[in-house]
Amino acid sequence: MTDSLRRAALAKASYARCSAAPGFFEAFYRRFFTLCPAARPMFAKTDFDRQHRLLRHAFGLLLIFPNQARTEPTVLTRVAERHSRRDLDIPPALYGPFIESLIATVGRCDAEFGPAIERAWRDTLAPGVAYMQAKY
Repeated sequence: MTDSLRRAALAKASYARCSAAPGFFEAFYRRFFTLCPAARPMFAKTDFDRQHRLLRHAFGLLLIFPNQARTEPTVLTRVAERHSRRDLDIPPALYGPFIESLIATVGRCDAEFGPAIERAWRDTLAPGVAYMQAKY
C-alpha cells in the first residue's frame, strides 16, 4: 500500500468516526462561521438538514479524490462547478478557513485524533481542494 493510500485510509477511518458522532456537522459549521464570518451570509437561506447531507457527501468525495483518475469529469466536477463563480461563487480564499474548521472539528470529535491523523486529513484533502480552487 502506498503512503497516499495509507493516509487516505487513516482519514477515511477518522471521518467514519466523526460522521457517526452526534453534532459533528453542526459543530463544523459553528467553527467555520466563527473562523470565517464572511461565509455566514452565504448560508442565510440554507436548509441545514439538507446541507449536512450534502456536506457528508462532499467530504466523502474529497477523501476519495486523490486516488481517482484525473480525467474529466472527476468525482468532484459537479461539486466544483456548483461552487465556481458561475454558480454559488465561493471564492478560493474560503477553502483555507473551511479546511481549518474541519480539522479543528475532527480534532474534537475523533477520539483517535493526533498528528498522524491530522497529517492524513491535510494530505488527503489537499488535491481535492486544489482542484476546487482551480475550477473557480
